Amino acid sequence: MKTNEQLINEITALMADVWLAACDRRVIGTMSDGKFVVFDHRERVGLFGLASGDECRLFIHRAAALDVLRVLGTERVADAALKAANGSGKPLALNG
Repeated sequence: MKTNEQLINEITALMADVWLAACDRRVIGTMSDGKFVVFDHRERVGLFGLASGDECRLFIHRAAALDVLRVLGTERVADAALKAANGSGKPLALNG
């Protein structure tokens, strides 16, 4: 049986791996008009933009946080976070 410390270390390592992978797969691209977009290079699809660089970075970190929640088995928490961000209680896409 694992100790609490071992479990916490494993969960922390999993969270870090998922966070880094989530941020790695989403990249910020620059458009000719100086605006930015977020692409998922694994899926080869645009996810967010046209927006400022700061908004794109925020999008990537929010998406990574949701990926971590989903991997940890807290899909309902991730869905609730999206609804709360929307303020209306309805599901919301990250770029909203």
